[in-house]
Amino acid sequence: MRAKIEIVFRRKVRAIWLDQGLELAAQEAGWSEAKPVLAKEIAAENSGTVTISKVLEHVRRIWFEPPEDALALRADALRLHQLNASPETTLLLNWGMTIAAYPFVGSAGEVVGRLLKLQKQARRADVQRRLREQYGDRDFVNRITRYTVSSFLDWGVIVETKPKGIYLSGKQVTPKKTEHLAWLAEAVMISRTKTQMRLSELCNHPALFPFALDKLNAAVLQHNPRLRVERQSLNQEFVFLTST
Repeated sequence: MRAKIEIVFRRKVRAIWLDQGLELAAQEAGWSEAKPVLAKEIAAENSGTVTISKVLEHVRRIWFEPPEDALALRADALRLHQLNASPETTLLLNWGMTIAAYPFVGSAGEVVGRLLKLQKQARRADVQRRLREQYGDRDFVNRITRYTVSSFLDWGVIVETKPKGIYLSGKQVTPKKTEHLAWLAEAVMISRTKTQMRLSELCNHPALFPFALDKLNAAVLQHNPRLRVERQSLNQEFVFLTST
């Protein structure tokens, strides 16, 4: 079981810091080598030692020392980054590794995505309320939700309207490579702690709201050796996540 403390953002995490973490990890830098480089970048905007420490912990967990069940996901992410380091691919990889490493961020993404689909907008109060229903502890959940939503805003996956506290979808990324789609599907299953999921649920999962996934289907998932699709009834297919 993952420790509860590991599932949440305790500070806003900017895209530029995740991008740099991904780049350093892809260059095979170890954490001891990457940490001072990242600390310098974070300190340029945050002088507080506690904030720097917490942001470093988040980047470390996402790109350098992820949970054991996300190690293969990370290895493939670094390979995909080396093949294509476009801004769109970088966002996709950052999103997938973040929700896999931090389940609460995945839950927040799922809530935001569901609200955007239903209402075309997501109110911060509604996001906080729905997350409190899952996690309890009103003050704590409200606080970490603010950090998570602030991160989403910085990443550009949502935009804020006036009055504040109302969010619309940002510009969606359309993954063009089947490997990217299959990798992202695995990230969702790890984030949601699922070893099996209905194919229709996975292909339309609200936690994937930053991406246009019209081409995500059973054939695409075959490009990921850790995913297996099986038909279990006349009209029901399931995706299974296996270790290799």
